[in-house]
Amino acid sequence: MADEEEKTEEPTDKKINDSKAEGNVPKSAEVPGAAILFFSSIYLLFFAGSFFKEIEKTIIYIYSFIGTDMNGHIYYEISSSILYTLIGGMFPLFFLVLFMGVIFNVMQFGFVATPLKFKLEKINPISGFKNIFSMKKAIEALKLTAKLILIFIVMLIILAVVWDSILAMMDKDVRASLNGMITLTVYFLLTILLIIIIFATIDFFFTRHYYFKQLKMSKQEIKDEHKQIEGDPLVKGRIRQIQMKMSKERMMADVPDADVVITNPTHYAVALKYDTEKSDAPVVIAKGINFLALRIKEIARLSDIPIVEDPALARALHDQVEVQQQIPETLYKTIAEIFTFVYNLNNKK
Repeated sequence: MADEEEKTEEPTDKKINDSKAEGNVPKSAEVPGAAILFFSSIYLLFFAGSFFKEIEKTIIYIYSFIGTDMNGHIYYEISSSILYTLIGGMFPLFFLVLFMGVIFNVMQFGFVATPLKFKLEKINPISGFKNIFSMKKAIEALKLTAKLILIFIVMLIILAVVWDSILAMMDKDVRASLNGMITLTVYFLLTILLIIIIFATIDFFFTRHYYFKQLKMSKQEIKDEHKQIEGDPLVKGRIRQIQMKMSKERMMADVPDADVVITNPTHYAVALKYDTEKSDAPVVIAKGINFLALRIKEIARLSDIPIVEDPALARALHDQVEVQQQIPETLYKTIAEIFTFVYNLNNKK
């Protein structure tokens, strides 16, 4: 019993879909962040030349006020220049960041629309503390700490390597210093980007592994889910019994409308009706063997319906024709002879 309760089975499609419907998806926060940083870097390196030129002009414009007595008007001019430059350059970048954030979230788990639900336990302080100190949060904190430490160490190494170059920039003119700082910034950016992409890749696969591990099911859960989808066999069997009983009752209710009942004479009975306005050939309205056959013949006698004994024909009709179906053409001649006999019998009556 303990082995059955152990969650060793992979989650079913229904389990995964139900989890997604509740908003529980394998989402790595590192992947969108890495994608945003990567594409933002591409934009800044290859498509933001005019933006950097505007920054350069702004910095030179600010430097031009060195040694000038500052007043409110100058402060306003400097602030306005910085603001307009940043807005003009960052506006396309803002939409790029927004677009990449949406795309790389959807790419991880598809589009999931979940209804907003207010849950009282969400504001429960005890549950809040449990979430803060949960294993998942601890792993996230550990990953963030490791990433920051690695970035810090790499930045220190880069600074140590280029420190002499940074000091040499101090003696150059403004334009040369700016170009040097931009080059140094690119090195820093590429290094950070590489580290973040490595962490994002690891986090993506770890998140999916942890997600599917959480959704693992026991053998009993799979059985219960199968019953839920397909229905309990006992219940289904009971429903089939009820349906068959109702079908037989409807069939027996149609026997008094038959034109003739053909038997073999004890084990088979088939009731036929021919309505020229509704069908092109006689229709089987009831059939049965053994007990049902006896019941059909009993109702036929009570309803004064002719009973014709023809063992081969009775067996053929029972085996080949379903209830409410017309007889096949191969039996037209034989059935026509029987109906002729029945019509003559009725005319004599």
